[in-house]
Amino acid sequence: MFNKLLPKEEKYFEDFRNMISYIEEMGNHVHNLFSLPEVDKDILLKIKPLEIRCDELSYKIIKRLNKTFITPFDREDIFTLVKRLDDISDMLLAASLRVDILNITSKINYAAELSTIVLEQIKELGKAIIDLKAKHVNELKAVKDLETEADRVYHQAIKELFSNSKDPITIIKEKEILEILEKASDKCQAASNIILAIFLKNA
Repeated sequence: MFNKLLPKEEKYFEDFRNMISYIEEMGNHVHNLFSLPEVDKDILLKIKPLEIRCDELSYKIIKRLNKTFITPFDREDIFTLVKRLDDISDMLLAASLRVDILNITSKINYAAELSTIVLEQIKELGKAIIDLKAKHVNELKAVKDLETEADRVYHQAIKELFSNSKDPITIIKEKEILEILEKASDKCQAASNIILAIFLKNA
């Protein structure tokens, strides 16, 4: 019984690595979805199962939190990190679902650029999670710089969308998807903030 209450640090870090791996795979699919000249609906089918895996891991980690007294770092930080990573996966799924629901069939200007930025942020988060286990401080500056770039690209995209498109329905559809991709970048920055806080608390 007592053994069940002891910390299982390896399992926590393994789950974090698996979770960010699923999210990176989602990010790759989303990037491909928005990079092609025409929408490939087969890509959409690959994204939802990965989001489900993230949800299952989130549940698994939180369930373990409720069963152990000692954790590799603050219990609240583990919970928050899981939530922040899950938020990224939710945003990636939301972007892909909007493509289907809104019947988007062709490439959206600047969506590929935004999805590239989000994918790069996810990769940087993956490096930081590895550093977290190794106790190497990672300041995650690249994630913040990329988030700033995402803001710039998003504002340029919206400006051009309203300047060049004459169809209000197209404007509404494309603006919604661009907003979700920009929010995905914000969620990456939120995840980096909690990882950095963990580094600083445990340095």
